[in-house]
Amino acid sequence: MKEEHTPYIIFLPPRHEDQIFLLTSVFGSKIKLEILSEFCFKEEIYQKDIIEKFPYSNKTIITHLKDLVKLEILNEKMVKKDGKWLKIFKVNIQMKWLVLLLRNPETIPKEEMKKIITGFLNDYIKSVLKISEHYGMDKKEIQSFLSDIYENSN
Repeated sequence: MKEEHTPYIIFLPPRHEDQIFLLTSVFGSKIKLEILSEFCFKEEIYQKDIIEKFPYSNKTIITHLKDLVKLEILNEKMVKKDGKWLKIFKVNIQMKWLVLLLRNPETIPKEEMKKIITGFLNDYIKSVLKISEHYGMDKKEIQSFLSDIYENSN
């Protein structure tokens, strides 16, 4: 029997109220989920392309994009293209997990998944070290724990 795995690591804001707000804001909105699914296969997307893609009003799309930026799921910036200033959006790397939830893991190429795992592992270990330090744990304890897991994983 093939062993199942779920390739998701979830990073949430530190405050519980913000965690609940983020999850209900995103998963309670079909439009936000549709917008985020566009980032499954693209790193950056122009605002005009998102507006053109969906059958909703410009105002509705822009409101949801602003919400996603406020939730720190998306980052926005202005870029000059063909002499015009355009707004472009990119997923905040720590929120990439959210987009991955919307994508079938089997469709992710092996090399892309390796990059995703490396990035998440880096962020996750840094977070664990920060939390453990807050609770008075020594970094050596975490290192020893990780070494034990690694040695006993076969």
